[in-house]
Amino acid sequence: MDKLKRVRNYMAILLLLGMASCAKENLPAAEAELQSYGKLYFVQASLTGNINFRLYVDTDKRDTAFNLMNVTLGGMEPADHDVPVQFQVLDQSYVDAYNNQKSMSAKLLPQANYVLDKDVVIKRGTSTTGTLPIKIKLDGLSNGDVYILPVKFVSSDPAYEVDAQKQVAYYVFTCKLLPVGKYMGNIPQVTDPRARLFDFYDDLMLRDTAGNLWVYPLKGRETIGEPVKVATGFGNVISLFFNAGYNRLIGIVTDGLYANCIVSWTITNMPDVKIGDPFLAYKSTDYIDRFGNSFFPAENGVWYGTHYTPVPLATLFYGFIGLNASGTAAARNNIGSGFHRDVYKGMCTINNGVVANHPTGLLLYLMNPGGATFTSNRWQIGNGFWNYYHFISYKLRDLIAIRKNGDLIRYKNFDIYGFYTANE
Repeated sequence: MDKLKRVRNYMAILLLLGMASCAKENLPAAEAELQSYGKLYFVQASLTGNINFRLYVDTDKRDTAFNLMNVTLGGMEPADHDVPVQFQVLDQSYVDAYNNQKSMSAKLLPQANYVLDKDVVIKRGTSTTGTLPIKIKLDGLSNGDVYILPVKFVSSDPAYEVDAQKQVAYYVFTCKLLPVGKYMGNIPQVTDPRARLFDFYDDLMLRDTAGNLWVYPLKGRETIGEPVKVATGFGNVISLFFNAGYNRLIGIVTDGLYANCIVSWTITNMPDVKIGDPFLAYKSTDYIDRFGNSFFPAENGVWYGTHYTPVPLATLFYGFIGLNASGTAAARNNIGSGFHRDVYKGMCTINNGVVANHPTGLLLYLMNPGGATFTSNRWQIGNGFWNYYHFISYKLRDLIAIRKNGDLIRYKNFDIYGFYTANE
């Protein structure tokens, strides 16, 4: 891989910062990437997509800062002297051009609502300004509004050419109200390790400590309804969940013919729930100990689990992909490592991201299409959740946080690019 490819790959990773950009002079941007070797360029101007920053306009703290701006000297050689760099905020015409290209109706962020460094330096012996902040002031911004801040850099240093195609970055800010979870009911038994709660078609299903299956109505409701007992005999199944991609229950059987193996069952929806015979989906000899109760569903029939090995100590993150028409022949893929269950609790899938409860906060891992690999490193999307017992997702859309007393707190339409603080 040549130097330019390494640079491009690095810039693609920076997409996680949520920056969307284009050049007014070249809208829509359909040209091949231009080489920036030996030139000064705006890192964020090379990023693609339209991932917005969220501004929560009803928070007590009335300003927030994002580390967003980085001008870099292309190539491997550092600057041989200090290089001055100036940032300029552009006018409404750039916002109009961006809106036209993106089919948006965003506004220019008012001057009173931002603060940024105008004059910086690439120090001798380095090749970058470093990542610099933009401070956003929330007063006067309204829920639902979208703002754009177009920023251009210039340099008067004759020794280094400015790449004119990577000179402007567009920062998009969407104003929202702080997301708050809502109480949806209490299931005391759900915090018993022998119980298992998961979404089931449009409702919730509980496998209780005796192995009975109960459906808690939720379709079209804000709170759970009275439970209905629909089946018995699942006391020897751990990691049980409903796979909406195949309309099957899937779990690990702990004894009998299929002990230690992954098994699937067909199951129909309410009000006439019927469960078919078990089918062997993945044969193993050690899945009870290795995966335990760690399975959770994802998009397109994929599901995940953490695989524990005591000697040598390792916790691997696996994806299981593909059942045939008989609910058998799953394939597994090792996606990552280091997911120790005592520090990665309550993992679940929201849209195409894996959410994990970690001592440092609520973490997100974005998945590639197909769910077989991570797109990037993790980033934090919340705090204050560590004392919660567990998480599940509802229809891969809502996050349900379970308190240690069995209270269910629902965050509807959970925004994986937002930031959440746990309800008290």
